Amino acid sequence: MSVMTKPPAHIPVLLAEALEFLDVRPGGVFIDCTTGLGGHSSAIAGRIGETGRLLCIDQDRDALEFARAKLAPFGRRVSFAHGNFRDLAALARQEGFADVDGVLLDLGVSSLQLGEADRGFAFALQGPLDMRMDPSSGGETAADIVNTWDEAGLVALLRNYGEVAMPRRIARAIIAARPLGTTWELARAVEQAVGGTRSRTHIHPATQVFLALRIRVNGELDSLEAALPQAHSLFGFGPGRPHGGRLVVISFHSLEDRIVKQYIRRESAGCLCPPSLPVCRCGHSATLRDLTRRAVRPGEDEIAANPRARSAVLRAAERIS
Repeated sequence: MSVMTKPPAHIPVLLAEALEFLDVRPGGVFIDCTTGLGGHSSAIAGRIGETGRLLCIDQDRDALEFARAKLAPFGRRVSFAHGNFRDLAALARQEGFADVDGVLLDLGVSSLQLGEADRGFAFALQGPLDMRMDPSSGGETAADIVNTWDEAGLVALLRNYGEVAMPRRIARAIIAARPLGTTWELARAVEQAVGGTRSRTHIHPATQVFLALRIRVNGELDSLEAALPQAHSLFGFGPGRPHGGRLVVISFHSLEDRIVKQYIRRESAGCLCPPSLPVCRCGHSATLRDLTRRAVRPGEDEIAANPRARSAVLRAAERIS
């Protein structure tokens, strides 16, 4: 696999909003679960001062090395851990971050991954159908899926993970075009299935297909569901703090946002019993306060400067007990 010597241009999405909801301040302790090229991390590190601490996590070793170089001027206030945020609690405790003021998850694919053809994330670049965010972990690749799954499995994947239009027609076209080895071959099969390079939504028809494959290959939805309660368990609460620990999640897909929204709604509720029950039997009490009743989205100026921000959604919550 080729390795970039210089990271691509990177603009962190919803940066000001993320810092505000995290309430980044001198002496604070924070975790960036998806460090990527270090955009959000460097801004956090610059605000926590010499007494603050920041843990940068990423499952992509190349991205973590770029971030390490970018954040080198901040010295020992910044620590790094290679791993998936589905193991957040273990990684945090391993690095001495068992009591934190805030956790950030900036979901989706990074600029580094999109810009490197050998990673197979972008159909605009010809490369192998890999799509693993951590190739060293082994596991199933996008090529394995498109070349071995049956029609029913492909249809379910395209429908459930990519919300793809005409999933059965596309699944049949993929099977007919086997073996598929490159991003361009897969994109061409999708184009032939739908009869062109632009859908009714004016985006390339392969966009959602690649999204579905990427989510499945990396287990992104399962990882998110696992990470949210782990982040919750790390939040400090008590004397000396202006408030409980804060969770900030930036998502780029409705399935991700739905998981975050439902988690915050559930943990902000005092009772989870059905409305038909006259008396609460669940014993659940609220442990979070929803800080974003309505999702925060980028403004027109940010989208103009960074078009990839257009689908971003930020939600935040604060520990209350």
